[in-house]
Amino acid sequence: MTLQQRVTCLTTAVVIILGLILILFINLIAPIFTTQEVGIPDTYILTNTINAQGTSVTLTVETPGPEGYTIFNETGLKSAEPLAVVKILSIIGFVIIAGLAILASKWIARKTLEPVQKISTIAQQISARNLDKRLNYQGAPDEVKMLADAFDLMLQRLQLNFKDQSEFVSNLAHELRTPLTSLRMNLEVLNSDPQATLKDYQDFSETAERSLSRLERLVEDLLLLAKAEKEIDYHRIVLGVMFEDILEELEPIAAQDNINLKMSGELDLEVLGDPVLLHRVFENLIENGIHYNHPGGFVEIACSKKSSEIVVEIRDNGSGISEKQRGHIFERFYRGDAYKKNDKGKGLGLAITAHIINLHNGKIEVDSSLGNGSVFRICFQAI
Repeated sequence: MTLQQRVTCLTTAVVIILGLILILFINLIAPIFTTQEVGIPDTYILTNTINAQGTSVTLTVETPGPEGYTIFNETGLKSAEPLAVVKILSIIGFVIIAGLAILASKWIARKTLEPVQKISTIAQQISARNLDKRLNYQGAPDEVKMLADAFDLMLQRLQLNFKDQSEFVSNLAHELRTPLTSLRMNLEVLNSDPQATLKDYQDFSETAERSLSRLERLVEDLLLLAKAEKEIDYHRIVLGVMFEDILEELEPIAAQDNINLKMSGELDLEVLGDPVLLHRVFENLIENGIHYNHPGGFVEIACSKKSSEIVVEIRDNGSGISEKQRGHIFERFYRGDAYKKNDKGKGLGLAITAHIINLHNGKIEVDSSLGNGSVFRICFQAI
């Protein structure tokens, strides 16, 4: 049953029920006001009157009689009982009201649902190929208008998601193709050279190892991006202990680039989260601070508690990020100008970082400007 048919049936049922209640009320109240006798006659008198044929007759009538009435005797005329007349008229009226209710209900349902039918017609024309199309409903500000506006917002989100997905697949294909192409070319060169030496095979082995490592890291990153909230293994984590482990791992890289690593603040604070995932978050941010810095620079980790939040800041005095690029750095495969000059990244690190923080119901912000370094601020709920 369609929505229009349901509205029609419901409206008709309501009218019919009200009609039945009215008939019941009339039939209950009518006997009270409809009687066969009115009072007791004072006396009987003889009176002359004329019947329907014009003949003079003498009748015995009650006195006092009904004022203003002419009394006559008509043998061929039978008076109907008032209560029966009321019942017959009630039934006839009910049938008429029911018929009118059905017609009116159909008209009301059709007019009421006409905007919904228009929206449905337009919505059926929208597909993945024309997600830029909108309903643009201009009716009264009612529930239908709210529904149409919500549908347009949903289409806008879908269009953005489809665009992001298309770009993601394109970028992913490029990232996968690069190491595979390198492997294929080196293998073809090696196979086409009948005088290939052991050194050539060793060089190819090193190239293959680098390409496979890149593919392996890319697959791991994609698996992290696909991780859902239900997969998080929650533990109490002492931030200072985790940061010590991370800095110990990254110290050789920092020393190679002459970057100073340091910690400050309330390092005994604890957060609730997945140790492996949060280790990856802060490792990504600190490693970026090292790679996109200058010799003699620093990367500092600071912890503090503000109200009901635990705030971790990763500061550096490196190349910084322009205002235009700040709105895109957490997108998958996005690489800013400074990042493009450095071939160590694939544009997934910050996207993974933001994804993991969202899984922990946290938030990440960045303050940065070109040439003045960056501050990444991560906030968690205190425990």
